[in-house]
Amino acid sequence: MSEAFEIAAEATAAEARATLIGAGWRLIGVGDWSWVFASPDGASACRVTPIDPAHRMFAEACLSRPANRWLPAIERLLPLRRAGYMVFMERLFPADPEAAAAFCAVIAGETKMGRDADMAGVRALISELGEAGARRFRLWGGADVRPGNVMADAQGWLKLVDPLYVSGREVVAAIEAGAVEALAGFAPGELEDFLTIPVFPEGEATAALRAKLVAVVRLLGR
Repeated sequence: MSEAFEIAAEATAAEARATLIGAGWRLIGVGDWSWVFASPDGASACRVTPIDPAHRMFAEACLSRPANRWLPAIERLLPLRRAGYMVFMERLFPADPEAAAAFCAVIAGETKMGRDADMAGVRALISELGEAGARRFRLWGGADVRPGNVMADAQGWLKLVDPLYVSGREVVAAIEAGAVEALAGFAPGELEDFLTIPVFPEGEATAALRAKLVAVVRLLGR
């Protein structure tokens, strides 16, 4: 189904969401950085975000490497305006909390398991992308392997879905403080899009942040 879906590369995340809804997709989840939709037949999902560089690195790595049974099966990534994008992937479901916690312990090496090349691949990917992210962003958060970032496929197989992050809280703090150097790695337009992710509802607090961002963008443009 994702192969038949097309959208202009300059479309915003809001326009992408509207297009999905118009095509019969339904909203099934909202996180800090993204909205997730299920396809009309329920077999696929699409994650839409105006910006989330950590997950984009992860999704692109999953697409470019051999399939790994511990990682989501990603079908394609469609770029949107600036750093926005849509990720089409297999439909996943909430995992059992105890099983997810045990799974995270295995990834962290706290619990041993038999020789598993796929698990070794997960650890290598987290390490590799973590180093790349730290080189690119001063406010890189690092690994985020926790039960909340583990889901299960229709057969109950566990998948690590969002193992890395940029520290959104520190990005907000840098905007508030006008700490331009801390925001290295972000283009001005990307910071404007950052303030449109789901964690920022319309209101006085978000409007105040956008007002402070005006000064930051001015300094970044020099």
